[in-house]
Amino acid sequence: MSTAKIPGIDSTSVPPNGQIPGHDHSGHSVQFYSQDTFLLDGLSRFVGTALVAGDAAIVLATRAHREGLESRLQVHGLNTARAASQGRYIVLDAAETLAKIMVEGFPDGTCFREIIGNLVIQAQTAAEHGPRVVAFGEMVALLWEDGKHDAAIRLEQLWNELGKEHSFILHCAYPIRCFAQENHAALFLKICTEHSEVIPSDTYTALENKQDRRRNIAQLQQKEQAHDALRETKIRLETEITERIGAERKLRASERSLRELSGRLMKIQDEERRHLGRELHDSIGQYLAVLKMGLDGLKADKKSPDVSAAPQFAECLRLVDQTITEVRTMSYLLYPPMLEEMGLETAISWYLDGFSKRSGVLATFHVLNAVGRVQRDAELAIFRILQESLTNLHRHSGSSTAQVRLLRTSNELTIEISDQGKGIRAEVLESAQDDGGTIGVGLRGMTERMRQLGGKLEVVSSTAGTTVRATVACQ
Repeated sequence: MSTAKIPGIDSTSVPPNGQIPGHDHSGHSVQFYSQDTFLLDGLSRFVGTALVAGDAAIVLATRAHREGLESRLQVHGLNTARAASQGRYIVLDAAETLAKIMVEGFPDGTCFREIIGNLVIQAQTAAEHGPRVVAFGEMVALLWEDGKHDAAIRLEQLWNELGKEHSFILHCAYPIRCFAQENHAALFLKICTEHSEVIPSDTYTALENKQDRRRNIAQLQQKEQAHDALRETKIRLETEITERIGAERKLRASERSLRELSGRLMKIQDEERRHLGRELHDSIGQYLAVLKMGLDGLKADKKSPDVSAAPQFAECLRLVDQTITEVRTMSYLLYPPMLEEMGLETAISWYLDGFSKRSGVLATFHVLNAVGRVQRDAELAIFRILQESLTNLHRHSGSSTAQVRLLRTSNELTIEISDQGKGIRAEVLESAQDDGGTIGVGLRGMTERMRQLGGKLEVVSSTAGTTVRATVACQ
């Protein structure tokens, strides 16, 4: 095939090193490019030289590349309209043509031979000096960019099969950015294998001399080594991440088990308190009451009072009265019977009266609206929060007053305990938000009670005092 020059195109406008294969009777080359300008400059030489020589050209390209090619050919004085009217210049949209040869998402060999084969025959017939045809196709690039890698490789194979039936020179092109993933390496080699000539991207072919190209190859080898090192680091990090995820999963499972255990222990503790409270009240309390009655009877029946024994009887009676009071108080603190019998409001009022007498802290109680009865677990949790909060207040805050507020909405029950003491240190409160912190048993117990019921515990503290607010769902 002869190669006449396009007027206005000389060697300075063509990338070196045979970017486009020579015009023999067959060939299938592939070019990788990073800049459209580089692709279009070489393509204008490939197509333009063929048309000037009287050969035929088939272009299956995107709209942007068709317009860019047309602009360059016209700048160099080539009459593409005349070549098209002679049937020597066939330009089609790559996407539209691709759609015609696809069957169920894969190139169909029959459709391909019928459509593309007829285009080649038509172009061969129109060529002035025998059936010499050049073709440029981007259908494979469209498939690749759409993630249909196997379909792209199959289309390359169909082009090669067609080349055995008809003589033509085919040039394909792929944006080099399409092969940026690590798993593209094997597929990239498959693409290269399907072509008789592979043209590197413009970053290589634009280099002017052999030394520059050698330096470029050495640089690529260095980058490959660095990439291998990064890949090994990535694999190691992925392994560490997998191990860490496994460890975190085990840790979460352990935390769930501990929380379930904590919940069971709290229930057991509450039941034990309830049992001990009833034993103190029903058994030991009654025994002491009988003992007091016996002492009273002995004192009344003594006909000749012994002056020296009278103080001893009086002291025994006083000790029995005090023991009965202490046992009753311990029983109620362990598990107040009125919590089950009369509800939360009554139990809180009774507890606050006793707390004020024992501690000297003036406690006030405000019920913002009628509370009524709620489920037993919610009442018990709120009562335990109150007990623990007032215990902490008495031991640590230094406040002489305490305010307790109880509020019930349609679906929530909230208790709020406030004081005017010295407050809780910031680091202790921060630790209360951390499951691995070192907060006291009291705060941790309150937090866990709320967690077991799906409730919420808030502790707000400053030098002006502390407020503990607990909220649980209720029915």
